[in-house]
Amino acid sequence: MLVPLKWLREMVDCDLTAQELSDLLTNSGLEVDGVIERHSGLNKVITAKLVEVAPHPNADRLRLATVDCGGGRQETVVCGAPNLTVGMITPLAQLGAKLGEDGQEVSKVKIRGVESCGMLCSERDLGLSDDHSGLMVLDPGLEPGRELAEVLELETQVLEISITPNRGDALSILGVARDVAALVGAELKLPPCEPSEQQPGIEGQAQIEVLDAKACPRYTARLVKGIKIGPSPLWMRDRLMACGIRPISNVVDVTNYILMELGQPLHAFNFSEVGGAKIVVRMAYEGEKFVTLDGQERTLNAQDLMICDAEKAVGLAGVMGGLNSEVTDDTTEVLIESAFFDPLTIRRTSKRLGLSTEASYRFERGIDLEGCARANGRAAMLMDQLAGGKVAAGIIDVYPTPYQAPRIPLSISRTARYLGLPLSKEQVVGQLERLGLIVSDGPDEDSIVAEPPALRTDLERPVDLTEEVARMVGFNNIPSRLPQAEIGAPARPWPQRVRALARDAMAAQGLDEAINYSFEHPKAADRLALEPGDYRRRTVKLLNPLSEEQSELRSSLLPGLLASAARNLAHRVLDVGLFEIGRVFVAQEGQPLPEESFRLGVVLSGLMAPASWWAGEQPVGLSHVKGVAQYLAEALDLTGMAFETGGEAPPYLDPAEWCQITLNGEVLGELGRLDNRVAKGFDLDRPVYVLDAHFDRLADLVPREKVYTRLPRYPELVRDVALVVAEALPAGEMLAQARAFSDPWLQSVEIFDVYRGKPLDKGQKSLGLRFTYRAEDRTLTEEEVTPGYQALVDELMKSFGATLRA
Repeated sequence: MLVPLKWLREMVDCDLTAQELSDLLTNSGLEVDGVIERHSGLNKVITAKLVEVAPHPNADRLRLATVDCGGGRQETVVCGAPNLTVGMITPLAQLGAKLGEDGQEVSKVKIRGVESCGMLCSERDLGLSDDHSGLMVLDPGLEPGRELAEVLELETQVLEISITPNRGDALSILGVARDVAALVGAELKLPPCEPSEQQPGIEGQAQIEVLDAKACPRYTARLVKGIKIGPSPLWMRDRLMACGIRPISNVVDVTNYILMELGQPLHAFNFSEVGGAKIVVRMAYEGEKFVTLDGQERTLNAQDLMICDAEKAVGLAGVMGGLNSEVTDDTTEVLIESAFFDPLTIRRTSKRLGLSTEASYRFERGIDLEGCARANGRAAMLMDQLAGGKVAAGIIDVYPTPYQAPRIPLSISRTARYLGLPLSKEQVVGQLERLGLIVSDGPDEDSIVAEPPALRTDLERPVDLTEEVARMVGFNNIPSRLPQAEIGAPARPWPQRVRALARDAMAAQGLDEAINYSFEHPKAADRLALEPGDYRRRTVKLLNPLSEEQSELRSSLLPGLLASAARNLAHRVLDVGLFEIGRVFVAQEGQPLPEESFRLGVVLSGLMAPASWWAGEQPVGLSHVKGVAQYLAEALDLTGMAFETGGEAPPYLDPAEWCQITLNGEVLGELGRLDNRVAKGFDLDRPVYVLDAHFDRLADLVPREKVYTRLPRYPELVRDVALVVAEALPAGEMLAQARAFSDPWLQSVEIFDVYRGKPLDKGQKSLGLRFTYRAEDRTLTEEEVTPGYQALVDELMKSFGATLRA
């Protein structure tokens, strides 16, 4: 938004310099990007009076002009302009003046033998217009020697302001002036908007019909007859150019002038081309064709708003007029449109057609609903003054639903707290009232109710009013304070903490975490050879899957882990250790949502550790995957984990190498070697061991508090024994019974060795048990431990038919 300073100062008395005004506006939310200096080359151009015109002695088309430069000084200038007249006042570019876009400097030169001191100028020489038919003729009453920029009241300084999208009210000189007046406490001066009207009135000469009041809440029209198209006066042309708008003609320039002055887009229809002297506002027909002012044919749809006459479309509402009703040099009657169009409708049309104009830019952001008639009156008045038009009495104003201001409550104390300022109720009320809001008392002493004017479409909530108070205070005046608050993250939920501990424990064993998609192949259950009634076959199908291979939510982690293992093996990563803790989804009959739970999955294959000369190769076996589960249990402070082989093995596990994972008798999952047929279905051609456990249930059993045990003061006493038992005896059963033996000094029982071979018979194995004893108050002796130790060994031998290994 370009804001010429002299134009701005006509609406508000303000003696601030351009830089001071820039700082003031920037600190109130209207960021000034810079100050543009215009006509800087005119600082040495003055008014001069021709006192004598003589022929050039050496050129037929040149003449010698003697000019009065003021202060008794006269100069001789060689000039070829056709309108040199004694007594005329015209601009004189003195020596050193820089003219034109390239800033060419005026210097003393000899032209055909005669020295010329300066240059008499046309409007094009001065950059004021394209007219170079002769010298610029100034008011004959002007005194010679005055600076031209001052005499013509040219806009020499322009503020370049970045307007935020919510501030449509600031897209005009009046809008910026309104903020300046509120900031400096000055009176806002509105430009006159009452034209001199003549009979007959507009009623009976023109009609307006609005068929869609939602898309066009207000439409006003005035009729001006007897106009004469011509150039606009210099002051208007200069202001328009300062705003970046090219002057065209007096009538068109008036509409653009009002656009920049009041922020109200206008359109002037060539009234003689308006069929039936009637304007109809309607939505476009689907596929309707329309040629806009730029000569382009546009294809419209039913969401575009059209301005039509009784016979045809004449304008694309809020965006651009039509070629069939534009103002031409022969126009003598114009119908002035000043309306409010729905911002969403205009934005939709503008973006779809790729047609953005100054009008659409403002309509999209919202204009002043109450200002339509005022802007129309202002335009009619200027057309009367500048084009000799006669304004028909009255105005057509289709305004079925007048503006009703919203009532926005505001807490004074909360506003002060938000801004960190000690604000009183009187201060807040005064600042809002200076912006044109109507303020009344609220239900209590701490609150008020504000009603914004129609032009402030951005004020909807209490926080918007707080922002307005902040703008009036000045953002630079709001103190900067570091917030005082306790810094710390809340504790993570317990299940999340357990999952993190479990991931650390698995990674500590050298396993890599896999993160697979929550989607799986629809044949995943078949690949696992699951029974028809298995709950994992109750899958959830996706409505919009990424692919057919990922068209269902997973009900098990194993298919994804096995596919990851196969991918690693295919890339010659032969030692695989993967785990995943993730959600699975099982459909529930009669329920819209599936049951979600976390499970733990592990896949092992290859060597458990890299081969070495001292240990050789250790292929993964059942004991290794059991060790993974045991390590996890210890890391989570879980006691009572056991491995049982009772019952039938899952269909995807080898019945000869599998077991259930139990904790205090509750089954939590299974582990074992993958069945060869299942492995083949996943392109796995080597032994693979897997673990699948219900992690949510496991997490529920994890103790939430750590139990502190004091470091022992006295040494332990260790006894070992090797018992020969049947090969079919699960070692865990013997271990569980030994740990349950009642002995106050027995602290732990572990299996340290398993032996098979000679001299043992076939079908036998030797289990090496280590018993650790300790007392808290003294060092135990062999004599104290032996009775309990012997009783325990006797019990184990009797219970399991064991014998001492020789």
